[in-house]
Amino acid sequence: MWNPSKKIRTVTSRILIILFSMTMIFHILALLQVIPFQYLWGGRLSNVEEMYLMESVSLIVNAFLLWSSFQYTQYLNQGLVPIWIRIVFGFIGTIFLLNTIGNLVAVTDLETLLATPVTAILSVICFSLVPKYENKTSEL
Repeated sequence: MWNPSKKIRTVTSRILIILFSMTMIFHILALLQVIPFQYLWGGRLSNVEEMYLMESVSLIVNAFLLWSSFQYTQYLNQGLVPIWIRIVFGFIGTIFLLNTIGNLVAVTDLETLLATPVTAILSVICFSLVPKYENKTSEL
């Protein structure tokens, strides 16, 4: 089974921190209506109230994902990543995989072209953080 090195895990968790931060900015812009709601959620939102609800949930979820990424990095630096955080990233990876499929059938081309590769990459990155990691130091 593939077991990424600490360096790969560090890079991928930092990528997640950057991407989740950027995604939160995107959702804030959507809430401020800088981005029209017709371009969000696959073009399936019918009014501004739905947009506020869905984007608020998205912002909260992304805040949790960002927090989880920081936690993963902290545990990685301590030398042992506990199973609960690996389960979280397995779940997140699965959600992103399903979201990728949803983006492929989105009503808006923008979401299909922009969000599909992002969610596919996020899925792969999240799955790379799932295998058990222990920093094994050699004892002489």
